[in-house]
Amino acid sequence: MARPREFDPETALTAAMHLFWDHGYEDASLAGLLDVMKITKGSFYKAFADKKSIYLKTLDYYDDKVVGRTVRNLMDTDQGNGADRILALFEAVATSARTDGDRSGCFLCNALIDRAAHDAEIEERLQAMVFRLENGFRAALEDLPHRPDAEWVRATARGVLSSYFGLRVLGKAGLSKTMADDCVAQVWRLLDPAA
Repeated sequence: MARPREFDPETALTAAMHLFWDHGYEDASLAGLLDVMKITKGSFYKAFADKKSIYLKTLDYYDDKVVGRTVRNLMDTDQGNGADRILALFEAVATSARTDGDRSGCFLCNALIDRAAHDAEIEERLQAMVFRLENGFRAALEDLPHRPDAEWVRATARGVLSSYFGLRVLGKAGLSKTMADDCVAQVWRLLDPAA
């Protein structure tokens, strides 16, 4: 009879992700991972092999749970037109930062700064997430009432993506209510060529 699994994989993965998110890859020690994941060294190596493999799994987990949900919302035509969907995302991030004191930022943003330049495999995963977000913004922009041309959609999607990352970083830095409002207003201007 097989031994039961000694830990809940999703709980352990979430805990590992938050350790990497808060401390970065280098400062997340094996001892720290074992502690937050509440597993033994033997269980860790059976399930994940090494620190890099658990890091890659946390990136995949974030991609599925956060980036995937964000992209699905951006593409969901039941949630209004493209501008409504983009502005709802920005408002949610801004509101969380300015009213809830959310300073967690974005695991993807942190990982891009922390690891992309140091490891080609990790960089490839991170860039794939960035492109998924960009494609989500493109899909929303293609659904604007004024039917923008393809070149405008491409360039604007990248501008909105940059604004999104900027807002997430500024939220982590404790942005003011005024700054959050200005960020959202600027995105609105990007979405409305007549503004």
